[in-house]
Amino acid sequence: MTPPESDQYFFISYAASDRSWAEWIAASLEQRGYSTLLQAWDFRPGADFVQKMHDATRSAKQTIAVLSNAYFDSKFGEAEWRAAFAKDPSGDLGLLIPVRVEDCQPSGLLASRVYLDLVGLDETSARRRLLQAVEQNPDRPTSARFPGSPITSTHPPNEPFRFPGSAPRISNLPARHRYFSGRQEILARMLDDLTRASPFSPRVGAIHGLGGTGKTELALEFAHRFSANYDLIWWLDAQQPTSVVMQLAQLGRRLGVPRSRHRQQMATAALEALRDRTRWLVIYDNAEEPRLLESLMPTGGDGTVLITSQWSAWAAQALPWRLGVWQRTESKSFLRLRCNAQDADESSLDALADLLGDLPLALTEAAAYLEQTQESLGEYLQLVQGRVREVFDLHLAGPVTDTGGDIKRVATVWSVSLDRVHSLAPAAEDLLNLLAFLAPEVPRELPGEFPQALPPRLATIILDRLSYNRLLAMVGRYSLATLQPTEISLHRLVQAVIRARLGQSGECEWATAAIRLIRAKFPSESDLIETWPQCQRLLPHLLSAVDHAQRLGVCLEEVGWLLDRASTYLREQGQYRQAKPLAEQAFDATTAALGPDHLDVGWRRDTLGQVLLALGDYAGARKQFEEALRRGEAAYGPVHPDIAIWRNNLGGALWSLKDLNGAREQLEKALHISEATLGPSHPDIGIRRSNLGVTLLEMKDPGGARAQFEEAVRIGEEILGSNHPQLGIARNNLGRALLELGDLSGARDQLEKSIRIGEAALGPEHPDLSIRYSNLSQVLRKLGDLVGARDQLRRAVSIGEAALGPHHPQVRRFRGDLLTLTEETGVPPTGPSQPD
Repeated sequence: MTPPESDQYFFISYAASDRSWAEWIAASLEQRGYSTLLQAWDFRPGADFVQKMHDATRSAKQTIAVLSNAYFDSKFGEAEWRAAFAKDPSGDLGLLIPVRVEDCQPSGLLASRVYLDLVGLDETSARRRLLQAVEQNPDRPTSARFPGSPITSTHPPNEPFRFPGSAPRISNLPARHRYFSGRQEILARMLDDLTRASPFSPRVGAIHGLGGTGKTELALEFAHRFSANYDLIWWLDAQQPTSVVMQLAQLGRRLGVPRSRHRQQMATAALEALRDRTRWLVIYDNAEEPRLLESLMPTGGDGTVLITSQWSAWAAQALPWRLGVWQRTESKSFLRLRCNAQDADESSLDALADLLGDLPLALTEAAAYLEQTQESLGEYLQLVQGRVREVFDLHLAGPVTDTGGDIKRVATVWSVSLDRVHSLAPAAEDLLNLLAFLAPEVPRELPGEFPQALPPRLATIILDRLSYNRLLAMVGRYSLATLQPTEISLHRLVQAVIRARLGQSGECEWATAAIRLIRAKFPSESDLIETWPQCQRLLPHLLSAVDHAQRLGVCLEEVGWLLDRASTYLREQGQYRQAKPLAEQAFDATTAALGPDHLDVGWRRDTLGQVLLALGDYAGARKQFEEALRRGEAAYGPVHPDIAIWRNNLGGALWSLKDLNGAREQLEKALHISEATLGPSHPDIGIRRSNLGVTLLEMKDPGGARAQFEEAVRIGEEILGSNHPQLGIARNNLGRALLELGDLSGARDQLEKSIRIGEAALGPEHPDLSIRYSNLSQVLRKLGDLVGARDQLRRAVSIGEAALGPHHPQVRRFRGDLLTLTEETGVPPTGPSQPD
């Protein structure tokens, strides 16, 4: 935009936090035919800011002051409106037009001017009032649109503008906290820092500090307060990386990325989609540390990433903002507002704030108690002071650090509330005890899905919906939990306090109840696609419950089973690196519970072996399969369906290690055992024949391999149906055999069918598809379609790197093939040749 050179323009005066309003006002006036001047559009880097402001206020036709609390605190804003005021002290000329965009009240000289109020209006009404304030004929139609990103200086052409009072087009933002208080300085600093950050890659900021300081609430307030700056806001609970993958997949659905049953693929596609978008904000709440988010954050796109974390070392990855406790004035202001105690005794407010260390979480709970009980502030202060010694003797896991001190401050006020809940509704305390061992956000119906796992007092009430709702209401009244229509949420510090109050025996009792509940509901066949929604729903609670059970040394057999099923689910999703530690923990827990020679330990070895095989640790996988086979034969003898499974998997590891004779021996034995125990047309026979065929193909016997693959395809079509993932594997292998036999047309047909089955069943980004794209590339290359061959290899490399990492042997082979194709044909690896 070219700044106006005459004096016939409106100068827009605003605080940085109200930039979106200033731009919307300017855009509305520009569409009406007026000229405007505002800092975001017309002040270029390197210019003398003060001189520019002086020139603008001196020569502007009229000044529009965008009124908000932040504007009243702005020294530059005051100078700008005073300049207009001085030229028109009586207001008769209308040179100063105050426009209120936030619930605030002008004071001093500014209070003498009648302001234009846009608070609470929709866009049409706001635009009409704005035009009425500046012209005599407000009825002409206009379609002013929001002109640009509030962070970058340009806006994509033809992109519709959004009224600052409207919600983002895509958002899952939780509700705004009604009693948010203070933090004005850091909110302004965050906005300023993110505004000044580079517009060429995502702007990343991290709010870090001790537990209970209000990091989540600050991020939430930032997102709501400045929501006009964004067309997309997405909130992620980032404590568990596996949960982040699922939430990114949900974002992918909102962005319209291709649907897939594999959450990792949809998560990757969602991050890729953000690269092509602007004006987005993605919030990672309660992140553990930077390395856990490395592959889970956007790497491109003109947007903003906001992180909250107790981890302090974020400077290398983000703009860091350390959040401490409230200032004393903020603490007392919050208590007055929250408790409606404007006339409260100043010394009592000060004493309570001091006792609780000005910690926002502790003060919030104190206010909730006072509101519910209507006790006087003095009485409550005496009650809390009487509990300090008892509470500070609580045993809290971990060393006594500043964070531990904060937990104890919270424990002081929560102990008072928990005691009251215990006296009024003991079953409500039981419910809180259970929730303390699950993830912080629990599906509302989950505790009642297997009441047999719960103590009778709680189980009886949960089975009665009316009684259960009353129980939840009791918990919610004292801010011990936040209730949503489908969810119950507990703060992590609240969970820690509840667990600390239980003592060793109480913790063991409730950890056992949590494990039994999840054990009853988590799918045993977590490798089947139809179970994945339930696996996704329960995985965060599984991980939380088993973590506490392992810490306490209880239910280790059940812990081993749960971790094994969770690892299998993640492996089938293509999340191999996330599956590995769970498989290792499953093996350790089962071994500790049942001894090293138990058959279940053999199955844990098999699960771990499959993950290692997928990750390229072939020797490690071989060791696990051999141990599983040894224990299995000792228990079952040589002929048993389970022995066939372990021989089959061992054959796969040997094949990867290039021991083809050993692989063939194991695979042939596996096939004979399966045929003897299951019959010749069982679906498992198709798997055995397909794996044997792969080895025969590697041994330069494509005819023998073709016979095995064709039989596998027949079994798949007859028993499983034409769209089953197993049939897709068999067709891929048959395509490879036909390629070796020189039947390029047949090979292409089988491989394209295999890819269509895989994309429909698994999604286009699943790691299993990468090898099929590579195989199809070989066929296309022999058919002379070099561009098509290159494109298939590029897909194979991209998917492989995302799922397996750049150093996986398979990925290195794909990359080498792509380089060879480039060198031999001159077709560039990153795009078609461009004309000179």
